Amino acid sequence: MSKELNIKSSTIEKGLELIKDFTSKLIGPTIEEVGLLLSDKIKFFRFKNQINILIKAQEYVKKKNIKIKEIPTKILVPLLENASLEENEEMQEKWSFMIGNLADSDKNLQNQIFPYLLSQISLNEFEKLSEFSKKEENFIFNLRRLSKLKNEKENYYTSEYRDLYSRINTVKQEGFILEGIEEYEYSNLERLGLLRQLPPKIIIDELEIEHFQQEGSEYYPIEAEYDPDDYDYRITSLGSKFLEACEEKKASG
Repeated sequence: MSKELNIKSSTIEKGLELIKDFTSKLIGPTIEEVGLLLSDKIKFFRFKNQINILIKAQEYVKKKNIKIKEIPTKILVPLLENASLEENEEMQEKWSFMIGNLADSDKNLQNQIFPYLLSQISLNEFEKLSEFSKKEENFIFNLRRLSKLKNEKENYYTSEYRDLYSRINTVKQEGFILEGIEEYEYSNLERLGLLRQLPPKIIIDELEIEHFQQEGSEYYPIEAEYDPDDYDYRITSLGSKFLEACEEKKASG
């Protein structure tokens, strides 16, 4: 026989009292604010975060003189849902920038993947992704500079050209590596498609050629191995677009 569950308010209160010490260790100083996980107070906590982020977004839109367009419900609802869980003030600022940028009528950034991506990374991961973006911008600048030198006959294959060529080739083969980011953080950014890991370099320590005659054919055996330390990264086009969606809009001109 099935028994009815006792869900009287007194029972719930007793249950909450039993887990008070445990939950205080899990939640820390916010325990009083969320009211021992009571749903109505959790909603208030999240609503307060949403209001704070929307206020920041409003200030950002005014500061940048952004002409607003409507954000589709399928993007705005999950955006506000995810943003409401964010307590870190610096990350809240990223959410406010995202709202302003997605609403910017001069941009074409409305994509429902961006709120999900921001909800999946830490502040450190965001900052390191931004550093990757700056390195990529410098790489593109060098590519353009190299192309310009190549078209100027008097500068073609000068020491500047050779230096740029070498640096560009190194990035193409090895990518970038940063300090202050753990392996699992790299893995998370790669999982989300924001970074891509380059294939490892093939190292040929010594080239040995032996000739074997077999029905007129020649064979050249070469022994090679992968360098296990060369697994560096480049930012993806999704990573660059994601940063554009949740970073402060750069001044035009």
